Amino acid sequence: MDTITIDKGRVLIYRLFDVALEIDLSMIERTAGEGAKRLRFSRTTYMKALQFANPPISFELSPFTKPLFEKETRVSVIAKAYDLGVVSIAFDVPIPPGTTLNKIEEVTRDLDGDRSIETRALEYVSRLLASLGSAVISPEIKEGFVEDYMVIYVEELGGGLRASEFLSRCDPSRLLLYEGRELSEFTKKETLKHRFSYYPDDLIIVHIDNAFIIDPSGSSDLPDILEFANAQIFELRYYDNVMDNELKAIYGELSGGGGVSFFRLREYERLARKITRIVTDMTEVTGKVNNALKVTEDVYYARIYRTFMALLRSRDWEASIKDKLDIVMNTYKMLHEEISAKRAYAVELGIFILIAVEMLLVFLRK
Repeated sequence: MDTITIDKGRVLIYRLFDVALEIDLSMIERTAGEGAKRLRFSRTTYMKALQFANPPISFELSPFTKPLFEKETRVSVIAKAYDLGVVSIAFDVPIPPGTTLNKIEEVTRDLDGDRSIETRALEYVSRLLASLGSAVISPEIKEGFVEDYMVIYVEELGGGLRASEFLSRCDPSRLLLYEGRELSEFTKKETLKHRFSYYPDDLIIVHIDNAFIIDPSGSSDLPDILEFANAQIFELRYYDNVMDNELKAIYGELSGGGGVSFFRLREYERLARKITRIVTDMTEVTGKVNNALKVTEDVYYARIYRTFMALLRSRDWEASIKDKLDIVMNTYKMLHEEISAKRAYAVELGIFILIAVEMLLVFLRK
């Protein structure tokens, strides 16, 4: 395999955090001024194919330096706030001209295991939330629940090599898998199968943990699409976890009583109201996540987005949440029936006692 070099490119390192119930993006626009920018695609041809319900807002944050590529490297930082309650931090690392692909493999492997990245991203998120104030509704950073992703973005290959020739002279599968050893043909084929090109000089390969992009335009459209999809899946994963916790809590309240106790009707009525609220809230938030971006035309960007969402198992997460909502609804129906039966029994018992008391009074008067 030839030695491939990169003359111009960058590595984008993402960390996504669930930070709030919701973020009021309109309020941020009104108060942040020029520092806040709505997400827009640079290629107008595709703008109608993917329609955002409420495009995220991006912020340029203070850069920092980090030893990378054997030198102190200036890392740019961009944050995006999503109305779903997600904040994404992207670290933009420039690739020095003439860097070999082997060197990029080495650097990305190190970055993948670098825990300091998440710590630094958390610091940026905390400062950003403090600056956004009341636009962040019910703020709470869910530490330990973080999504990570990486994009290797090449604008110019060395030696005048074009994207159409790249795969015939290079195998980027090790790069995408953060592997240092030679891979089997099966693994290579599976890793590289989700790839797309529009022109002879562009290429994108999407993978579950990262993506490799060649695009001379330097447009951020494709990284933005992948980031948005990650935010959607991240929220579905988060609310799937919320449903697990809610189910455990419901089972805990129902266990040990041998059914709905007559003497705990008020507690079970409260639990039934809680279940109704859970179903309403979960239906609302999952609907909002699923409708955050709509595909209206089957064009290039839309195909990449749909493929990536399938790769991230979006339907599986949606089905998991739906199944748990069905369990919660069935539990509510059971509770409702039990409560209704106990109430009916209480009424019947009350009538019986009244009749017995009346008969006793009649007997005593005689």
